[in-house]
Order: sequence, then structure tokens, then C-alpha cells
Amino acid sequence: MNYMGRSRYLKSLLLLALASTTLLAPSPAAADGIYDILIMGAARGTMTVATQKDVRRVHFQYVDRGRGPDLWTEQRLDADGIPLTYAATGVNYLKAPVDERFESVAGRAIWKSAADAGELSSSGFYVPHEGTLDATAALAAALIKAPGRELSLLPRGRARIEHVMEHALPDGKATLYFIHGLSFAPSPVWLGDDGHLILEGNSWVSARRQGLVDRGDTLITLQEKALTDREISQAASLARRPSGAVAFHDVAIYDAARRTRIDRQTVIVRGNRIVWVGSAKDVTLPERSDMIIDGRGRTLMPGLFDMHTHLADNTSGLLAIASGITSARDLANQIDKLAERSAAWDSGQLIGPRVFRAAMIDGQHALAGPTELLVATEEEALAAVARASEAGFPAVKLYSSLPADLAKVIIDDAHKRGMRVGGHVPAGMTMRQAIEAGFDEVTHANFWLLGFMGDEVIDKTNTPLRISALGELGRTIDLDSPQVRDLVALIRARGTVLDPTLGVFEDTLIAEPGKPVPSVMAFADRMPATVIRSVSGGGMAKNEEERLRYRESLDRLGQLFLRLHRDGVPMVAGTDGLVGVSMPFELETYVKAGLTPAEALHMATLGAARVTGAADQLGSIEVGKLADLVLIDGDPTVDITDIARTELVMKDGVLFDPDDLFIAAGMQPRRPELIAPIGDAK
Repeated sequence: MNYMGRSRYLKSLLLLALASTTLLAPSPAAADGIYDILIMGAARGTMTVATQKDVRRVHFQYVDRGRGPDLWTEQRLDADGIPLTYAATGVNYLKAPVDERFESVAGRAIWKSAADAGELSSSGFYVPHEGTLDATAALAAALIKAPGRELSLLPRGRARIEHVMEHALPDGKATLYFIHGLSFAPSPVWLGDDGHLILEGNSWVSARRQGLVDRGDTLITLQEKALTDREISQAASLARRPSGAVAFHDVAIYDAARRTRIDRQTVIVRGNRIVWVGSAKDVTLPERSDMIIDGRGRTLMPGLFDMHTHLADNTSGLLAIASGITSARDLANQIDKLAERSAAWDSGQLIGPRVFRAAMIDGQHALAGPTELLVATEEEALAAVARASEAGFPAVKLYSSLPADLAKVIIDDAHKRGMRVGGHVPAGMTMRQAIEAGFDEVTHANFWLLGFMGDEVIDKTNTPLRISALGELGRTIDLDSPQVRDLVALIRARGTVLDPTLGVFEDTLIAEPGKPVPSVMAFADRMPATVIRSVSGGGMAKNEEERLRYRESLDRLGQLFLRLHRDGVPMVAGTDGLVGVSMPFELETYVKAGLTPAEALHMATLGAARVTGAADQLGSIEVGKLADLVLIDGDPTVDITDIARTELVMKDGVLFDPDDLFIAAGMQPRRPELIAPIGDAK
């Protein structure tokens, strides 16, 4: 949710949105609680929590498409609930061995994890790098006891707890708390009268005390309403709705149609439309505008598209808009919740991008992806397409465990309904077969090469092999072979759209332990400390030799990316990572592969708008189009990394200060106030 395709996204939900974790292991005798781990409503594992005097133990395990942690943790606490020692063993989400240790001796904290190691002459609550979903409950208990209900965190950060509400249960009451300081949004946790965990998580993934049954859904609905209510109130103060026209004066603009930058321009917006674009010397501003924004030294961009996201919560909307993402395509989510969230963003009740939606369909399989549309028969496949269509989704995304015969049923029915079809290449199929079956689009660049790696790989691309095989074997693929040339020709002939998500593979394969994954590096010093630490454990490469091999495979993938681009294959910019902040790195990977910055920007603007069917309204700065604009400090047509330097964002004619949005999402600001109103025009 993260950072590793869908698997990485779920890991990010577990480690970030649910609060970086910290806690404890089990001893079946004297358990404080046994919890079901639910992913999209399906039980996928358990967590057993037990305390004996001052020692808290947890066993935490779940299965997600062949991945998932199996952790044993033990934590010794002082009388205030502050960890004195912590130990975690087992395997993490990607099945890598875990051996994490912490101890506090005479006011000195010493720790070692996959993300970091160190010593501090400091006290506080140690937040593990590898932990369990009981983590927030243990921290909550300590915060409730703490003076002012605040604590310093180790290795860094600070947290506070807020009492939100109580809800009656048949055997007592559940109390909802929000913990601030762990992630971008408050981290909800429900505790019982005994102080033990009742529920922690959200509608995507949660730990629920066994026996809670459907009352767990009620608690999640209540916490989501509490979060949304505060976000609605917050949104009203963050949006600036001009009373008259707005002029971006003497600014350079990125002309997406011609893929070039034009200097000394003025763009005027009235309401939610662009009404004038032309030379700065040809407009008399006081007569035409109620607000002037000085554009000197800056570049005005069309609002950016992220064509591969999973918008799991309202905070993702803040991060998107703050990063200049005014349009996003969601490629797997809860159907009804996404519809509600995108409607709230469209109305301005909440802050977020325009959403182009695709419903994910997978097979009924042990390795199925997290979706409510799981099918095993032709009737179920047709019903899934109908469900998506009736919910207003213009597209479906096929996932990795879908049988080939059902994939064809879905493709044909979706096309009859006027819907687009894309997604993963299902296990057992090659990319060529998927395109010949009718795929309009293929997500993730690893599938470009996996079909040339033999049946042992092709048959298992619904497992983590689809990532590891890219690292190990990608560099061995001959891009000049007839098979590769034929595939490129087929893609070009069919007009198949490609969604590369190159940054995903950089993060997953070669991220270095102790450093944030590359996709968030541009924002690392501004993000919550616990978030950065949670994504600093490294990628699949176990040593420098493997990292060099995987780098060669990524370079080979980049070479194919460049060839496809030069052959005119339509490609769009999507991240499948942390919403908003991972886009600069994604575009940077395209430039490193050989595109000019202006070409990379086209993939995230007009090129994306054309694929979504919205090019008549979005994607370029033209009179009559919707006023979705991003003011950049610098020139991203020369230095693509400047795209991270957002000064001002306009969506639908409404102005947003990126600093304000980032601060609202728990991040640090970048720069000072910029807008200068000049009064009413006469």
C-alpha cells in the first residue's frame, strides 16, 4: 500500500495505516485474547496475545497470496507499560527472516532491526520495525497512563492519544481511541473495559477479537464516521474558493500536446474553467482578474494523473492533491466505499482527486487477491462484471489467480457493456495470450518479461515469483529475440496500453536496508518518523551481489520500456505506491530509462487523460478545459525531480496550499505562503 504492488499496498496498510506496530506474543495458556485477521472480510490468519506479569507475548500470522508474516514477539513492560525489552522472531510479510531486539538499561535504549540499529540516552515507547497488529493496543495502554496522554517514541517521534467515543457490547463496552503521530492519519484502536484489544484496523484489514462477529463491522463503521467527520471539518478550512477570476501571471506552462515548455504566459481561470491562455504581455491583469499568482521562475502544469492507485482512505486524497495529483485511477478497492469516497471528493465535502475506477476480479483460489469479486464459475464471472457495471465502474481489472477460461468470459462480457479490461496477466497465461484474449491494458512491467521465462515461472505468477523471477532472470532475456520483437509488434498493432509501475520493482527488489525505499526518498525528511522507519527494511535482495544482479534486470526492463515508447506504444504513469509522494520517483525512472522529462510528463498528463477518455476536459492547459492545475517551483521539463516542488494546486477551480495539506496529513511543510490577493476587479 505500500510499495510492492498489491502485496506492498497491504503491507503498508498493516505497517503504516495501522500504525507501524509494536507488540507482543502468545502463550496459548492464559491468553488475553485470540483474534481473527481479516482481509477484505475474509479470515486469513490469527493473532494470539498473552500476558504473564510484566511480559506480553504475541503470535501473529496470516496468509496473503503466498505471502504474509509468521511472527513471535515478546515484550517486557515496566509499571507504566513502557517496553524494557522487545524481541521478534519468525518471518515477515515477504517471508524474510526476522530477528529484532530492543532493551532499555539505566535510561539507555539499544536496538537492532532490519531497518536500523542504534543507542540513545533517552526513554520512550519503542515502536518495532517488525511487529503485530496488537501494537497499537500496547501503545494505547501506555499512553492512557502517561502524563498528558503523550509519550516520546523510540527510535524517534512522539505520540498522543485521544478518547473518541464508547459503544456498548453485550459483554461490556468498547472504547475508541485515536493515536496521533504514528502515521498520516490518526490510528484507531478499540479497547475493552479490561484494557485489552477488541479491534484494530479498518475495513480492508483488521484484527478482531474472536466472537465479535458482525459487531466488528459496526465498530469499523463508527470509527470511519468519526474519522470522516473530522476530515470534513478539516477540509472546509483547507480549500480556498475564489470569488472571482484567478490569474497565473508571467508563468511558464507545460504544453502537454506539444510536450514542451512555453515561457512568459498568463493563464486565467474563472469558476472551474480555464478562460484565457496567452502571452503575459497581452493581458491587463487588474481588469481581468480578482487574484494574481506570481508565476515567475515557476512552471504551471496540467493536474497530474496517477493511473495506478488504491485509495484506501480519505487521507490519501490529501496526499494526492498536495502532490499535484488531481486525477487518479483506482485499480482495486471496495466498490461501495470507493464510490462514496470519490463522490465526497467530487462534491468538495472532502479533499481528493477525480477518480477513474476499475473493479478487480480474481478467481476463487487460495492465492486470490483482496477483492469482493471472487469467481469460480461462468455465472459468477458474469455476475461480477454486472456488479461492476451497475456500480458505475467503466473498467474491470483481472488479477493473477483468475483461470484463463473465465478471463475470456469476463473480457467478452465487459466489452459488450462498453467497459475496458486490464490488469495482471493471470497465472498460466503469457502477455501475448492475454492481449490476444482481449486485454486493453496490462498493468506492471514485470509481465512484459515473465512470459519468456518458461512454464515454471508462467504457471506461478500468482505467487511472489512474479517479482523474484524478474530480479533473477530479467537480465537474461534477449530483447532482440524474435519472440520479444513479435510481442512488441503485437502490443503496437493492438494499441494495448501499458502501465509500467517501474518504481514498484525498484522498491521491492533493490531497496537497501536502513534506507527508505526509493519511491519516497524525495519526501523522506518530511514524513512521519514511524512511517519512514517502516519502509526502511530493504528489498528482496539479500546482499550486494544480488542487488547488482537485480539492478541489471531492472536495467533490461528499462531498455524494453524505452523501445516500447519509441515504437509508439501508449503508456501511462502509475505508481501503485504511497499515493502522491511516489509519483516524482516513478517519473524519474522513466527519464533514467531514456525518456526526456517532457515525454515522461506527457504520460502523467494528456497521455493519461486520453486513456481515461477525459482528454476533452483534462490533461492540458487549454481554454475551456477544467481548471486542474499545478504550480511547480522550478522546471520539471529540465529536471524531472522538480515535480515534487509543488507550490500551489488547483482542482476544479479550488485552490489548495500543498503545505497545509501535507501538514494535515502528518507531514512537514516545504515552503512559505505564496498567494497574494489583489482585491476585486473593476
